[in-house]
Amino acid sequence: MTVSFGIEMETSGLAIRAARQELDNAGIQGVECKPDGTPNVDCEIVLPPLAMDLEQPRTSQPAFQYLQRICNVIDMAGATVNTACGLHVHVSNAPLADNTHAARFTGDSILHKERTGRYLNAHDEPFDAAIVKDIMLRYTEQQNVINSMLPASRRNNRYCYTLSPERIAAADTISGLSGATHGKFSSINLETWSRGTIEFRQHSGTIDAVKIWNWCHFLVNLVSWTCDQRIEHGSRAIVTETPVSPFRANSRVGVQYAMMRALDGATTRDIMNATGCSEQRVRAAVSEIRARVGDAAVVTHTQQANGGRYGDGTDLTRYEVLQTFETQTAGATLMPENRRGMPSIWAGLSDDLFEFWQDRIISLR
Repeated sequence: MTVSFGIEMETSGLAIRAARQELDNAGIQGVECKPDGTPNVDCEIVLPPLAMDLEQPRTSQPAFQYLQRICNVIDMAGATVNTACGLHVHVSNAPLADNTHAARFTGDSILHKERTGRYLNAHDEPFDAAIVKDIMLRYTEQQNVINSMLPASRRNNRYCYTLSPERIAAADTISGLSGATHGKFSSINLETWSRGTIEFRQHSGTIDAVKIWNWCHFLVNLVSWTCDQRIEHGSRAIVTETPVSPFRANSRVGVQYAMMRALDGATTRDIMNATGCSEQRVRAAVSEIRARVGDAAVVTHTQQANGGRYGDGTDLTRYEVLQTFETQTAGATLMPENRRGMPSIWAGLSDDLFEFWQDRIISLR
């Protein structure tokens, strides 16, 4: 699987117009130079979406060669970075289509070919929430290690706040996962989801092509490892336990719920006697309970099923809230633990890249 990525470099010391002129003079296409709005950041240099082959050395890849040319040009023109500068990487929220490989995608993107529709029309469907949740959890649960890979200025920074693993673990939709962040200024930002990306904002500003590439490689590998080694697609059964007391225990609906959740449930007559409610109100409360715990959790045992005839419903119809119930789900889910790839952020990285990051960690101590 291949995912594309975009790079945003915040720089100082080089004005926007000068950066644009230098890149034009060098014949470099596809780059946007624009203001960022952050104090002490003079120019944000935005590259078009690129793609890498995780198995190939960087020097042989068009995306790295392109990045290196840009970094060399702006460096020679006087661009620098300071502690206010960041490096933002947008990883695509969908893999490249099977008929599009990294080199071809990169070339078309730089030339702005086919830039219509969804992200160059070269991607499959967006990731399911289960994939994004696993990526976010792996990153945040190993946040201390991530911090050690980056300068102190990026470890508690208001432009890339760290996230809570507990809040992420409690979310099961893209909207819920986005709600578990601090909005745009998060280490992982999902506000760009509708534009086709997941933004990683924590890296420090740099115009060193190797550092940029190695961080992008790290992130792309993080995403690919989850997709290839930790997630499976298809249908599976999910067993859900109903809540013991989702209503106020002494309210009429609370009493009815408790009776219905008992073994074999309760008849309409039993509920009417226990709550003083009419038959119509009992049925209305059943609908309320269904809305709270789900249709699959509530079973109606009809009078016919209990050997009765039409008109016997008050005494023979029973309502039951199952203590546990099973549903089938389709899409992406975590593999069983005995088949699931390890959650380590280092899983899948080459020895060379692993050593690069270990050296980086030591140098930042």
